Amino acid sequence: MHYDVIVLGSINLDVKALVTSYPRRGDTATARSITMLPGGKGSNQAVAAAKLGGKVAMLGAVGEDGAGKQMLDNLSDWGVDTQFVMRNGNEGTGTFIVQVDQTSENTMVGTLGANDTITAAEVDTALDQMEAPVLLMQLETSRESVLAALKAGRRKGMYIILDPAPADGFFPEALAYADCVTPNQQETERITGIHVTDKVEAVKAAKAIAGMGPKTVIVKLGADGSVVLHEGEIYEIDSVKVHALDSVCAGDVFAGALAVNYAQHGDFLKAVNFANKAAAIKVSRVGNHQVFPTLADMS
Repeated sequence: MHYDVIVLGSINLDVKALVTSYPRRGDTATARSITMLPGGKGSNQAVAAAKLGGKVAMLGAVGEDGAGKQMLDNLSDWGVDTQFVMRNGNEGTGTFIVQVDQTSENTMVGTLGANDTITAAEVDTALDQMEAPVLLMQLETSRESVLAALKAGRRKGMYIILDPAPADGFFPEALAYADCVTPNQQETERITGIHVTDKVEAVKAAKAIAGMGPKTVIVKLGADGSVVLHEGEIYEIDSVKVHALDSVCAGDVFAGALAVNYAQHGDFLKAVNFANKAAAIKVSRVGNHQVFPTLADMS
């Protein structure tokens, strides 16, 4: 089957708490609100790409539990093909607790659950049945599934975009197969050891990452935009200024938008600008999949 984008990644239930400030160690705090939402970096990126007009397939795993059914129903509702999502009877659906403070910054902790059970054989079997110009990936599934997908994507001639998140899931071998890597500041430091505080440091880091394999690197700097190393040239991309309300999923919207726009149009720098705008729209809205931008929002 042919798609615009294939996403290998996590599918989680997110428990999201809006807090005035993060509680100190040992403290008990009351949240302004707590909601349970579909999440996971893979799921988020797949929905973002689908809402922006892409034909998208999801490759991942959920538990044989109520949360897993809800996550699959949600993906299908947004037009994502879920026939290649495995159901695991031994592990529950991945679950993360997200805290968002008044500045819109967030912290997360959770368990990968079924995401961590995907095997190389399952990835190979699924990808043998799928074709797409772009493979979009993160590091929130099992290491063997990530490596298998990277190797299969390379064999099939797909353009591989790797979002190296979460930072603690990074392993250097992944960079040898990716065409494009899109770290934020924390992930950039994890990969390179360079503490990125401005675009000068971001350029140094981008060049260091490119030296590890990828031909294209996008170092995301939040409100300060991004630095792009593409085809040997450095580009500084300004952010789209908005009133920030909720930064959760902004990086995932960026990744999904980048993947689908590049898959459909083939102009990388235009795809980066498209992704910047999509992420900015998300930051200006509170919520997750239901507030991700559509093509109508982008016009």
